[in-house]
Amino acid sequence: MTYHLPVLSTESLKLLEVNPHQIYIDATLGHGGHSQKILSLGATVYAIDQDLNNIKIAQKRLQKKIPHRFFTIHDNFSNLEKIIKDNIKTPQKIAGIIFDLGLSVNQQKSVNRGFSYNDPDSLDMRLDPLSSPLTAEMIINTYSGPELSRIFSFYAQEKLALPLSQEIIRQRQITPIKTGLRLSSIVNNFYQKRSIKTKINPSTKIFLALRIVVNQEFDNLKKALNQTLSCLPPHCRVVVISFHSGEDRLVKQFISSHFRKIKKLTTKAIKASYLEVKKNPLSRSALLRAYQIKP
Repeated sequence: MTYHLPVLSTESLKLLEVNPHQIYIDATLGHGGHSQKILSLGATVYAIDQDLNNIKIAQKRLQKKIPHRFFTIHDNFSNLEKIIKDNIKTPQKIAGIIFDLGLSVNQQKSVNRGFSYNDPDSLDMRLDPLSSPLTAEMIINTYSGPELSRIFSFYAQEKLALPLSQEIIRQRQITPIKTGLRLSSIVNNFYQKRSIKTKINPSTKIFLALRIVVNQEFDNLKKALNQTLSCLPPHCRVVVISFHSGEDRLVKQFISSHFRKIKKLTTKAIKASYLEVKKNPLSRSALLRAYQIKP
């Protein structure tokens, strides 16, 4: 199996200062790329993921090799305080936590999940189907024009949010939009009719915006960041890798507004090197910021 490549892993490990006698939390397990690197340095890892498929992949990859130092938790990192209380007997040994907010490759390309604009079967987009009844399909087929326009404008910075929303409503009145493939076709045709060329598939931003809303990603990130102040021990290091300007803004504002409680470890966002982007194009939009809990 081809595993998802973790982005900015060298920079993350350097900032985490991994100690083999300490505990680290991988708040977004994915395929276990970050966890694997931390484990290779002798540390213990508690890994969280909403997606049971990812947990199974990571367990198969890592748990049989290091069963006594790798523990997985099926949950949302917005419940960080409860997760630590319920699972880690020695929270004072937590030395670092990493949040990698991007999707893993299997989520991006899988069918019947709705994340891919080539998905012919679904427009779901829930990371954990048991966590919420709201799907991208429901949003696209039931929200009003102004509601869709607000989502596309705020989360995707879509300049043509209003006319695109109107086109989606027109198309759904013909036939309900039930797949990623159909939605992406509508968005792409909308751009082509206006002879507008873009560097990336114009559906990319729209799908990202819908995913953020479906999974309440901004709200969950805010909750998790706030909980790092109350449930992590002094000197614990926090690394956050985001892939959306809105997410990065939240992290930046959080660090700036809590300067009395945390120490900034990055003066500005760290970006992937040219060589990493060449090797892994998914890293091109990655932004890393880090801080440390003050005593």
